[in-house]
Amino acid sequence: MTSVTRIRSKGTPGSRFEPAAMGRPRGFFIAVLPLILAMGLVWWPFGGGHKVEMTAASSVPSAHGTVKIGHDRNKNTTVDLEVKHLAHPSALTPSAIVYVVWIQANGHPAENQGELTVDDNLNGRFKGSTPYKQFSIFVTAEQTPQVRRPTGEQLLTAAVTR
Repeated sequence: MTSVTRIRSKGTPGSRFEPAAMGRPRGFFIAVLPLILAMGLVWWPFGGGHKVEMTAASSVPSAHGTVKIGHDRNKNTTVDLEVKHLAHPSALTPSAIVYVVWIQANGHPAENQGELTVDDNLNGRFKGSTPYKQFSIFVTAEQTPQVRRPTGEQLLTAAVTR
């Protein structure tokens, strides 16, 4: 009698000698899955934001602004405003002392959010939050950072919807 012995060739799918290029062992995915889920749960409440480009006024044509919108754990809207090529307020006509960031929700007066400082490279950044989901955000040049309502031209503007 003759006996036939089957020998699996090295690298065939399903063999325990399957090359790494064919895929990782199933246990690898089971071990990594909790890590992936944990990262997703940490990122989800704080991430997922989007960017809104700001429109520059004709008085500052080279200025560029971007607003990154997100939300915090209290469901407030977070605002991360970055500007580039924005001249120092003293270089404007008429000259000013400071840039102020404003948020205005529909049907509400504009609210002073604080000062936007510009560095020597004409870049600036402002971070803040608001309870509004839909609003306009804009930057004006003012004589004082404590101004209660905008008096200067809206130099950079954007409409935000979260």
